[in-house]
Amino acid sequence: LLAIDPHDTARFPGFGIVGIDDRNPRTAHASRARDPNFDSAIFGNSTGQLIDPRNLSAATGLRFTQLTVPGTGPVEQTAVLDWFLARHKQPGSLVLTTDPSWCARTIDPSPLHPFPFWLYGDDLGYLRHIVNSKSIDRAVWRLQVAAGLRPRNDPVGYEDYMRGQGGTFVPPAAMPAADLTTDGTPLRFPWVDRLAQIIAGLPAETRVVAFMPPVQSALLGDGVVIAACKAALVAATSGRPHTAFVDARTDSAAT
Repeated sequence: LLAIDPHDTARFPGFGIVGIDDRNPRTAHASRARDPNFDSAIFGNSTGQLIDPRNLSAATGLRFTQLTVPGTGPVEQTAVLDWFLARHKQPGSLVLTTDPSWCARTIDPSPLHPFPFWLYGDDLGYLRHIVNSKSIDRAVWRLQVAAGLRPRNDPVGYEDYMRGQGGTFVPPAAMPAADLTTDGTPLRFPWVDRLAQIIAGLPAETRVVAFMPPVQSALLGDGVVIAACKAALVAATSGRPHTAFVDARTDSAAT
């Protein structure tokens, strides 16, 4: 398993197989995020999944890949981000989809779905977990890729999950504004603080965009918590060159 390197982590010397066939972004991104053919990436969950990295590459001259993982929050997303940064010492650009999951007021939100943190952690954790049914499956698939019996993943990682979707749009019911400050607790957003730390540690040339994606207008009853979180994101991205917070969670002509 170490030599076949089923998830293409390049942790240990292997057989030199190029590419993987893995449709699960939770595991496939271990390969994409270390790929030296890319210098830039998009992070987040499904709210950022439709950002096409090829458009960003064409517009900037950088080389983007898609590293969003549906159904995740900042705890999983920063694991992927840390893996990427450890393997790209001079990243060109980072696009971070900071949806309201980043506005959590606890540093340890429980993941909604299982996530292979061991795959993005240290070598010891990797060795303790690598022998499992999914890794064995992907090892077989990788050997088939090497033999030309299976196609390799698109390393860019983009998939338009809305393609071919029809039907009539039914607006959701309007959401009441939620004011979560009534308990008197100061509004702190530890994941926004963590983002500020990550940004502060980047090379000065790296471009960073924190992007809060749009939602249907009936879902804009955010109250003071999201407003305060947006202010924290503005503060986290201010004062550094090539860095910005783009707020699309608004009721405007563009959104």
